[in-house]
Amino acid sequence: MKIDKEQLVRIIDFWQKSAKMNNLFERDVLDMVDCKSKEIVDFVGPRRSGKSSVLKLIIKKLKLKDDFLYLNFEDPFFVENNNPQIIEEAVEVYREYFNPNVRYLFLDEIQEIRNWEKAVRKLRDGTDAKIFLTGSSSKLLSKELSSLITGRHLSYRIAPLSFAEFLNFEKVKIKNKKDLILKDKLLQKKFDEYLEWGGFPAVVLQKNQELLKNYFFDILEKDIMARYEVRDRAMLEKMAVFLLTNSAKIITLESLKNNFNLSFETVSTYVEYFKEAFLLSDLPLFSFSLKKQQKAFKKFYSIDVALAKNASFKFSEDKGRVLENAVFLEFKSRGDDLYYYKTKEGLEVDFFTGANGKNKELIQVSWSIKDEAVRKRETKSLFLAMEELKMKKGMILTYGENDIIKKDDKEIIVRSVYRWMLEK
Repeated sequence: MKIDKEQLVRIIDFWQKSAKMNNLFERDVLDMVDCKSKEIVDFVGPRRSGKSSVLKLIIKKLKLKDDFLYLNFEDPFFVENNNPQIIEEAVEVYREYFNPNVRYLFLDEIQEIRNWEKAVRKLRDGTDAKIFLTGSSSKLLSKELSSLITGRHLSYRIAPLSFAEFLNFEKVKIKNKKDLILKDKLLQKKFDEYLEWGGFPAVVLQKNQELLKNYFFDILEKDIMARYEVRDRAMLEKMAVFLLTNSAKIITLESLKNNFNLSFETVSTYVEYFKEAFLLSDLPLFSFSLKKQQKAFKKFYSIDVALAKNASFKFSEDKGRVLENAVFLEFKSRGDDLYYYKTKEGLEVDFFTGANGKNKELIQVSWSIKDEAVRKRETKSLFLAMEELKMKKGMILTYGENDIIKKDDKEIIVRSVYRWMLEK
């Protein structure tokens, strides 16, 4: 099929203008991105998490004028012209009509183009242009990408906003530890809003719950059903809602198999689809035995607290699990290695991080430990885990309580979640 070159010129012109937008909010990931290396840089994460904005922020940071090409492959034009050659042709058209010297290529939602790897590999080998990619599939993070483009690449995960980024969007500045104390009431109010609206940028700015429903169905339809040719939409949706409803819980594939009357293979495949599309993340059990760790049941968490609350009233009513999901997402945004832990008595500790280094942390999450029974339950499992792992300190993250609990030579620090999130 012959490409309409004039139409492609219009498409390029439209996206070039959109790439120079100035009304953008900073994202934390920008400080980590290596813009000078020769390796391909890719940003991956769920739809509408801000990947396009990160590309535009890089364009702004590098102060680029007219020596870059930015394309978003969700444009309807590329649905009609879906082949790897269209990427190369767009570069040639840009050179002919805009600027013969293309130093940077920004290819947004690259997974929309079939066999895109061939074109990217050819551009990398045949030009000096620095290439940035974004995609909505976790496969872009994997070793699979290295084999597809036969070379190293730098991957960065773009998740919905952290609480610190949420405050930036809300124009709330926390400059030092003093602000954490003096602005405590404001921070608590904003944290309530964060739990209500989550971290998808447009949802935060527009305060629009309907967008969350649209995002949920977009992930199912565009990132799973269309990509993997899943025919049973009703079953896929039911399982997705079930997993979101049970965020922050241990769920077995066997239980899903029985609940939905499906084969083990189908259940396992659907769960992988949800993870690849960034609808859900899982959390493994920590064990010194790799075999035991791989066999153990996993906990599942929503990629966004508000997305899970919007999908399930049952989840939204369980404030403790909502809080735990928020803490999980904070840990993921920090890039920490993360597990849950079970004591020899079978008592669970929500999070164990730093297992491979010196900065080990055991963390329980509870909305409140003012109730004596809750306090006893949470501290018992934590003290036991500290004993088994030969650790002196542990932490309980709560909605708004701060305290220190001591037992023999061990100490549990009780912190309010929103302060902890801002103290990194």
